[in-house]
Amino acid sequence: MQQNIQLMLSFDANKDGTVSRDEVDVGLKAQFDAADTDHNGSLNLSEIQAENARRWQRNGTASSPLIDWNQDGTVSFAEFSGTAHSVFGELDRDRGGTLAGAELVAPRVRGVARPAPRTPPRAGDAGD
Repeated sequence: MQQNIQLMLSFDANKDGTVSRDEVDVGLKAQFDAADTDHNGSLNLSEIQAENARRWQRNGTASSPLIDWNQDGTVSFAEFSGTAHSVFGELDRDRGGTLAGAELVAPRVRGVARPAPRTPPRAGDAGD
């Protein structure tokens, strides 16, 4: 969850602590354009491999690799932006089109209550 929040905060261009869908789209477009080295509007196999290598170096096993979902040999902007758009939708709990406040704070995980220590039965207790 924290990684998803950090991803969204990376798109907060004006650093106001609120992330709009427009900010996410502008950031994703800049990332896509940087990966699209031949500037043809889609990523070919070598561009996909280079972007996946960059993501792996930055995030290791937590990275989200690009996948050619429609198997046309390229990754479109829609395929490129799918993960980030999905994360945005998941975090935008009030469906307001922006992420702010509690939406950008990871919920605290409460510890599991430990059972009371077992005491051995005493002589004369039932069950002896």
